[in-house]
Amino acid sequence: MTTPADREAELATTVAPAPAQPAATEADPAAIALATAGPQPAAESAAHAAGAHAGASLASASSRAYGAKGGPEIAATPEAMGQHTANEMHKANMDPGSGGQYDLDHGLHYSYNYERECKDAGEAKRWKDEYRYGYNASGQFDNPQDTGGFMDFRLKKGHSASAGIKAWLKGLTVAECLTAVFAMEYETLRATVGDKKFDQTFGSANAHEDAAVEAGGNRLRIAPSSDTPISQYLKATKLAELSADGKHTDGQVSDKELDDNLVPGQWYYFYNHPKYLLKHPGGAWQGENSLYMGRSPTGKRLWAGLGASNKTEDAMIKEMVDAYGGARDSEDERTMRERGITNADGTYANKKYDPKSGEFKDVVSRSEILHDAPYTIDGTERHGGFLAGAGNELDVDAVKKLKAS
Repeated sequence: MTTPADREAELATTVAPAPAQPAATEADPAAIALATAGPQPAAESAAHAAGAHAGASLASASSRAYGAKGGPEIAATPEAMGQHTANEMHKANMDPGSGGQYDLDHGLHYSYNYERECKDAGEAKRWKDEYRYGYNASGQFDNPQDTGGFMDFRLKKGHSASAGIKAWLKGLTVAECLTAVFAMEYETLRATVGDKKFDQTFGSANAHEDAAVEAGGNRLRIAPSSDTPISQYLKATKLAELSADGKHTDGQVSDKELDDNLVPGQWYYFYNHPKYLLKHPGGAWQGENSLYMGRSPTGKRLWAGLGASNKTEDAMIKEMVDAYGGARDSEDERTMRERGITNADGTYANKKYDPKSGEFKDVVSRSEILHDAPYTIDGTERHGGFLAGAGNELDVDAVKKLKAS
């Protein structure tokens, strides 16, 4: 089984406050290259009214049932699919009117949140240390402690994939942001092709259909990995392709290019400072897997990650500045011990992580996050700020082909 010591090799996590989820975890897209995309994939706003407005409009758009029972619920268009994905994030974050539920028995939780929430509720026995790797309570999945992979959930044979993805998103589920966004993409695919086609493709309670899924190797798997069935239905966004055309220095795009190409529901990534993981080896704010949510009433671009709703770009960078400047915590200390960064006596086996080494600063500014030179940690080069090349979305052509099959 993968341990938190291996997070850097598979993914790393990020944190952001939210009303009912005190912190949110994001994953590093540089460790997860989507096979279909080429480029890597991938807080609660003070203007809460904007979130309420967005949540309500998205909910109404995505809940339109058109077609027979078990059939498609939304159109196979970038706009409809993007809205549905964005609405799932609203629901997970319980934005007003979105219909989400978050308590000890429901919702998507980060492991360190759920551990604390159980203790705060006087139910510490609910917490199991194995939940650090991920957990879903529905009984429909082989959980990470069964599969042996970090946040690796696999639908059991003979179970409906459409029921499974709904149960995973409803919770109780302990996961992190990258896995959650993959799950939301599955859910949007389900709503677009319908329950029947989704089950025939990813897992069915019908024995004949399920045998065909098993033979095709396409059984529903939710994991922070490019090696999952959803990847064949994802593609790079136009903005991601534009950033990689060789004409954009360091893949940076202009505000006009953002405005001309962003579609609500598209998935991008924001990096913290390139040396964040030296300051916080176990922690949680190295970046933000984010869905573009559209515009605020004042015209600002808004973004949301799991537990982090409707943040402007400036607000997101400010969160990263604050998180970088925080003191090391118990997760940092545990990670350094588990990875052999520190010795049993607390001395540093890897001097780069020693605050006295001068390798990293204790605090950074917004400008330093956005403009400091890239830095490589454990084989991954990191740039600060918005990563346009991480843009991904459902591939309309691939979805339509599946729908028509």
